Amino acid sequence: MSARRLIAGLTVVLLAGCGVPTTGEPETIPAAEVPYGLASPTPSDPGSGPTETMMVATAIYLLTPEDVLVASGRETSTGSTEDQLDALLGELAAGPDAKERARELSTALPPEVELDAVDVSGGTVTIDIAGPVGAPSGTEGRRAVGQIVLTATSVPGVRAVLLTRQGERVDAPLPDGQLTSAPLTATDYEILLTAPAPTPTVTPAPATPTAAPSVAPPS
Repeated sequence: MSARRLIAGLTVVLLAGCGVPTTGEPETIPAAEVPYGLASPTPSDPGSGPTETMMVATAIYLLTPEDVLVASGRETSTGSTEDQLDALLGELAAGPDAKERARELSTALPPEVELDAVDVSGGTVTIDIAGPVGAPSGTEGRRAVGQIVLTATSVPGVRAVLLTRQGERVDAPLPDGQLTSAPLTATDYEILLTAPAPTPTVTPAPATPTAAPSVAPPS
């Protein structure tokens, strides 16, 4: 027997022992005999499909008819913190949309106000306020600042806010009217999220009738 025939014979024996058919006709292998995973479809390349934009749940804060601040949900696309802040502050400056106005929500911020997140460092964002010179004061000013602070801190990673005007830091009013140049946090304005307790009405006690003086009869 030649060496070529001997090798061919050994090849047939080895293939038969491994279960590989030696004939030219294909054979169907029962699914139960297919090794686990080989019959599964090949996963598609995650980078080959359409790119989905991830969204982040945030909120702007608006005023109810009772002058209480409430969150109104917004979704901003993922990206840098500055980009998320600018998108959200832009919606806050624009004021309530049609659905929010139907719910009688409003804003203490003046029309045409501009809010720009100019820097984010260590969880503190610096927001520059531009637009009308006649900014709200008193109670309205405190609510307006509360709207800005609570809106900005709804963005993940933002814990405090510094306010500037034309690049100069401004003293911002706290809910009690006190001015501060320190970073402002959501905790500072939590009180604006609840309606003030009604002032109890004190009903005066009825007056005790005074007895008429007795008059002695003439002697």
